[in-house]
Amino acid sequence: MENTAQWFRIGELERLSGVARRNIHFYMQQGLLHPPRRTGRTMAYYDASHINKLAYIMEQKALGRPLFSIRENINRLEAESPGCFSARRSTPARTAAVTGRRMPRQGKSMRTREAILDLGSALFRQKGYRATRVSDITTRLNIGKGTFYFYFSDKKELLLACVPRIFGELFANGWDTIRQEADPLKRLELRARAVLPVLDEFCAILAICEEAHEDPDPKLKQMGQQTLVTIRQPMESDIRKGMAQGLIRKVDPAIAAALMIGAMRSMQVLRSMDPNISDDAVLREVIGVVLSGIRQ
Repeated sequence: MENTAQWFRIGELERLSGVARRNIHFYMQQGLLHPPRRTGRTMAYYDASHINKLAYIMEQKALGRPLFSIRENINRLEAESPGCFSARRSTPARTAAVTGRRMPRQGKSMRTREAILDLGSALFRQKGYRATRVSDITTRLNIGKGTFYFYFSDKKELLLACVPRIFGELFANGWDTIRQEADPLKRLELRARAVLPVLDEFCAILAICEEAHEDPDPKLKQMGQQTLVTIRQPMESDIRKGMAQGLIRKVDPAIAAALMIGAMRSMQVLRSMDPNISDDAVLREVIGVVLSGIRQ
């Protein structure tokens, strides 16, 4: 097997994640985890994405979400941003092996990592990628920079790990309703309604992705581009279905979806300038101008 240093046996995965192996196997059976890489009947190896998925599963369970909903969220996140759970390039076990440092106790280790992800997600949304500094996180959490770099090799890696969490936090409520709606035009309206309560944060994510897309680092640039595309793709899909059903006139789905996103961003700027503009007014105008313009 190539580069086995990047892979883990089940015992190491159990220690790093804090999840019992019987639960790991159960999550795999339920489709929340992808199968390991097997090199023999009894030799199976797991990668960093298994660790990150297990952390995500534990986080979502703590919020009271059922496994079927967590599975759907994982599938959606991976469809929207392939490789979003594979961001980590190193693990506490590997770092400890190289540096000779003792790993923190598992419970504390998981809590510290989750605290970094929580604060990092909040700061990225509030301040953007460039304005957020590692020192902002270490100071507010009262941890040393060495502790931060124990879990993440740099700020870019943290951002990559935060993207699935940010989307999960913003749109946890609403996707079920959209999935159950068959009418493409109503689905587009529901998407606008889902964004409206978190419009400021949604626009902040767009700004972060644009920053990443302009970054010289190829990995960060690709992440920014992929995220921007995956924000647009569900709307493009609804528009194509609407055209196929004769509900929407012939348009370029990518341009129409970009116009809808642009309208929401413009409304966010306008609303920040005039606090008297209500959410209902924003929604009415976006739906009225954009959706009416593409109806058949």
